[in-house]
Amino acid sequence: QRSKNSNKPTTIQIIGVEIDPSSVNLEHEPFTTSTAFMMGNEGQGMTSKQMSVCDGFIRISQYGGGTASLNVSVAAGLVLHRFFHWSRGDDVVGQQT
Repeated sequence: QRSKNSNKPTTIQIIGVEIDPSSVNLEHEPFTTSTAFMMGNEGQGMTSKQMSVCDGFIRISQYGGGTASLNVSVAAGLVLHRFFHWSRGDDVVGQQT
């Protein structure tokens, strides 16, 4: 596998956390390999330059009619928590065995 923007072999994908038509819901755990996450600005999201280096995008589901923006540290915590459980092979996040 090669990185989107390099000819160097890599197994690390870059996933942007962004509300975008191509974004996959975080709850679907769209991870396949080691991953670096890129977070956008709390107000405006990711720039087009940031988005151009990403291999894909995820979004965090939010319910209700309020804003679709989260504090970047809260968003990062949610994403890393879900990725951690996926990487351990947990079937259900938060389920104790």
